[in-house]
Amino acid sequence: STTKDGEYKLLNTTTGTSLKNTSVNAGETYYYKVKAVHSNSSATSAYSTAVGRTVDLAQPVASVALNSKGKPRLTWNAVSGAKEYEVYRATSSSGTYTKLYTTTGTSMTNSSATAGKTYYYKVKAIHTNSSANSANSTAKTITSR
Repeated sequence: STTKDGEYKLLNTTTGTSLKNTSVNAGETYYYKVKAVHSNSSATSAYSTAVGRTVDLAQPVASVALNSKGKPRLTWNAVSGAKEYEVYRATSSSGTYTKLYTTTGTSMTNSSATAGKTYYYKVKAIHTNSSANSANSTAKTITSR
């Protein structure tokens, strides 16, 4: 259902204990209930308590290379439903990532990078519903020239 107390429609049946709903939209919240079905219908369980989940945007896939001036240039794929992207940077693999840049585009050049310094970057896709923001991309590293 799209509302907790709304009408629930059968999504699927399975003999397993999990199911992936692939017909969803990022930013939307969906509610689910489950019941165990027995061959003797009088032994079928009641529905479980409703559980809701807001669908996240897809995780961006980023890459980094040096531009002609030796500065890191980060690019990533467009994520359907994203209103913008946030780029984060750290100076060590286990360091704290701080927001460096926000853009509606799919690339940015780190013009403030210091020559000879190694940087780590991650990108996050941002949705109008902040609970639907993507996970960070896999970290990408490069040493500026």
